[in-house]
Amino acid sequence: MNIAQSYHKTARRAVAVLALMGLAGCAMQDEAQARAAVGDWVQLGETQYYFSRRNCAAGVFEIKATRISSRLPKARSIKAGLRLLDNNSPVAFEVAGLSPDMVSLEVMSADSTRGNSILRSGIVGKDCMLDDVSDAYLKALLHPASVLIYDPTEPFMAVVDRQNRRLFYAQGRAI
Repeated sequence: MNIAQSYHKTARRAVAVLALMGLAGCAMQDEAQARAAVGDWVQLGETQYYFSRRNCAAGVFEIKATRISSRLPKARSIKAGLRLLDNNSPVAFEVAGLSPDMVSLEVMSADSTRGNSILRSGIVGKDCMLDDVSDAYLKALLHPASVLIYDPTEPFMAVVDRQNRRLFYAQGRAI
C-alpha cells in the first residue's frame, strides 16, 4: 500500500469515527434518562409512549399516584416559582386555578427568559409527539388540575395529568 492509499484509508476511518460520534450526540435524552429525571418526583408506571431525536424528546408515562414527592420544591405562586428557578432549582408549579399553560404564560410575562425556556421545551418537545399524543398533551396543558414541572438544568418540562394519571415529558432545543 502506498502513502496516498494509506492516507485515504486513515481519512475514511477518521470520517467514520466522527460521524459515529456525531450520531451518538444527536438524540436528546433516551427513555431511561427521561424516566430517571422525573422518577424521584413522581411514581412512574409503564411507558405509554417515548420518542427522541436530535432536537426533541417526548414521553408519556403512566403514574401510580398523583402525589408529587416532597423532594421536588413546589411553588404555590408564580413569584415563588421564579425564586426557585433563579436558584437553578427544578420546580413543580402548583398554583391554584392555573393550568400549566396559564402558568407558562404568567412566567413569560414576569420573566421572558425563563418563560421562553419553558415554552421552548414544551413546544419543541411536542415535535416528537404523534398527533394523538399531542392532542392529549394539549388537553393536559389546559387542565387546571394538571401540574407543570420544569427543570432548568436539563432543561425539560413535564406535565402531571392528574385527571388521566399520566405524565407528559417534553424536552426541546432549537437547532
